[in-house]
Amino acid sequence: MEVEIKNVKKSYRKNKVLKEISLMIKAGECTGIIGANGCGKSTLLKVLAGIEKADGGEILINNQPVKWQSSQLAGYVGYVPQESVLIPELTVEDNLKLWASFGEHKKNEEILRRLGEQFQLEDFYRKKVKHLSGGMNKRVNIVCALIHQPFLLLMDEPSTSLDLVFKEELREYIRSFTAKGGSVLLSSHDEGEIAGCASLWAIKNGIAQKVPQGETIEKIVSEYMK
Repeated sequence: MEVEIKNVKKSYRKNKVLKEISLMIKAGECTGIIGANGCGKSTLLKVLAGIEKADGGEILINNQPVKWQSSQLAGYVGYVPQESVLIPELTVEDNLKLWASFGEHKKNEEILRRLGEQFQLEDFYRKKVKHLSGGMNKRVNIVCALIHQPFLLLMDEPSTSLDLVFKEELREYIRSFTAKGGSVLLSSHDEGEIAGCASLWAIKNGIAQKVPQGETIEKIVSEYMK
């Protein structure tokens, strides 16, 4: 599924965070968004997830315009924010069942079972979320985003709080997801994640600029992320 973002704008009062963001997310690829802290990466992902309302611009999926914050867009997108979407007082199992309750329940339960095995959650189902480590909390959030089998996976700093082993497992999952035709758009400061992206876009002064192919990680970090 190809996703095109055209001239997206977003301001908070007089602060123009996104001025005119245009970029392409190709089918079967992982696309990265980079930039200094506060440049608007998280804001762009929230807009694409339908959480924030854009002030202007449009999103096209396979060349067809899609309305912002619509059920149509929600059906395409899975979103993993930096902050947890889980309810701390509930167990991992109850949180996952809550997410699985939307849509086709039986189908979602089977998908949830497979994801639980893949992300090694079985031993934590009875634990309350407030007692989880940061890395395990992140794993559960990722599974929540995947339950409804999105075509486009939005990930905001997905490696945060993860240990080295699970960072590599997450990268392997992203490779598997894109190999099946899914599209990933992630923001990251992690050099390993950045290196795994097929294309990179840098946000600076509210504008998205495509990073030339072949740039070294060192140059990308020094030129686009500070």
